[in-house]
Amino acid sequence: MHRVFHAIDRAAEWLVVALMGLIVVIALIQVVNRFAFNSSLSWSEEAQIFGHIWIVFIGIPIALQRGAHLYIETFCDMLPPRARLVFDFTMELLWAAFGLSLIVLGWMVAEVAHLQESPGLEIPMSGPYAGMVLGGAYLLLVALRRLAALRGRLA
Repeated sequence: MHRVFHAIDRAAEWLVVALMGLIVVIALIQVVNRFAFNSSLSWSEEAQIFGHIWIVFIGIPIALQRGAHLYIETFCDMLPPRARLVFDFTMELLWAAFGLSLIVLGWMVAEVAHLQESPGLEIPMSGPYAGMVLGGAYLLLVALRRLAALRGRLA
C-alpha cells in the first residue's frame, strides 16, 4: 500500500511540475507572438489562469504532506505530549473536512459551470473546477493517511 501512496504522491508532484512548465511555455509563446509578430493570442492568459488554479489545488495536499503549511509551533511546544497529539489529530481532522468540502462543493460548482464555455479556450468551465475536486480528493487522502499515523500514536 505504501508503494501506491508513493506513486500517487509522485504523480501529483509531476502534474504540478508539468503544469508549471506548460504555463511557462505558453507565456513565452505569448511574448514572442506579441513582440515579434505584433499579434496577441486570445487563449494564452486564460490557459495560464486555469493552470494556476490546478497548481494551487494540487499543491495544497503536497505542501501538507511535506509539512510546509503554516503551523503554530510556539503554541504546540508549550503543550504536554498527549495534548499535542490531540491537537495534531484535531488539525488533521480539519484538513480532512476541508478536503471533503472541496470535493463536494467543487463538484456542485463544476456541474453548474459545465453549462458555460470559456471565452478563450472554448472548453467547458467545469475544467478549472475539476482541479478543485481532484485536489480535494488528494487532500482527503493525505489527511486520512496522516490521521492513521497519528491514531497509532494516540492509542
